[in-house]
Amino acid sequence: MIDPVQAAVGIVVLLVTVGALLYIFYSRTNAVEKTGYGTLVMLSIISLMIPVFWIMESNGQTQAKIQQNNTAVAQGAALYAQYCQQCHGISGQGGSGPKLNGNDAVNKLSDADLLRIIEAGIPNANDPSKLLMPAWSIQYGGPLSDPQIQYLFALIRSADPAYLKANGLPSGPNANGFNQTASALQQNNPSGYQTAVAQATAGAGTGQFGPVVDETGKKSVTIDIVDTLSGFTCQPSCYALPNIKVKVGTTITWVNKSTSPHTVTATKGTNPASEVPNPAVFDSTLAKPITAGGGTFSWTVTMAAYNANPNHIVIYYCGFHPAMLAMITIVP
Repeated sequence: MIDPVQAAVGIVVLLVTVGALLYIFYSRTNAVEKTGYGTLVMLSIISLMIPVFWIMESNGQTQAKIQQNNTAVAQGAALYAQYCQQCHGISGQGGSGPKLNGNDAVNKLSDADLLRIIEAGIPNANDPSKLLMPAWSIQYGGPLSDPQIQYLFALIRSADPAYLKANGLPSGPNANGFNQTASALQQNNPSGYQTAVAQATAGAGTGQFGPVVDETGKKSVTIDIVDTLSGFTCQPSCYALPNIKVKVGTTITWVNKSTSPHTVTATKGTNPASEVPNPAVFDSTLAKPITAGGGTFSWTVTMAAYNANPNHIVIYYCGFHPAMLAMITIVP
């Protein structure tokens, strides 16, 4: 971009030079001399304007490059909010997948390696048949086209100030596209946004749902539903035990001690953002909510629930308040 001070100095120099040449031209009395100096003035003006035109053209190209990058980053943020935040966290801070936002290891990857990883994923070192980061390219079974892969690439690079500086792009908080993903998700999928926020804040530093509470030695477990706990964003209420481990045959009773009606609804699969009810496991239903001020719902853990997912985990939520999430790990 043009430095305003340099541009001002350049204009002043141009005006002074042209003024001096015009003075010389008008101080001549001989017509021949005037013709010669007039030609010299025109050539001088043209020669002085060439750098100005070149600077303007360069500035236009720079502005176009910045605008093109901003558009790509915004598109990448929208795609990330739609597809990727479920495993990488709402702002790329790392969830079940690797951290993408401000990760030195990611920043040090070559462009070719980063594109390859976005396209084809990252295998789990402990089990190469499984992917730590899924493949996003349609060439490898993902949902995204080649241009969309480039948008995600631009998004990830926007979090690296050194990369931005080396490529002549503005840096700073406003340049980091991960700062746009939360608003993009909130606008396009409000319930998914609430879920993602809950995922990011529940039990911060100890896992997505906080530390597991081992209840395998009990035949019955009570989980209170309470008004929002300190440090949690599960508005307006929370499950007081958001992460428990129980045995098949254990009876779980939820007691609503909050001021709002709620449900306990198991999801299909273990993606907390899916919010697809799985009544075959359990669902207290919206039609018969657990009433405020002491309402209850009970469920006895079954082998069918144990086998519902390969990892023997059941994620559940409130149908009224999708930010209310909890997890049950089942053992035989």
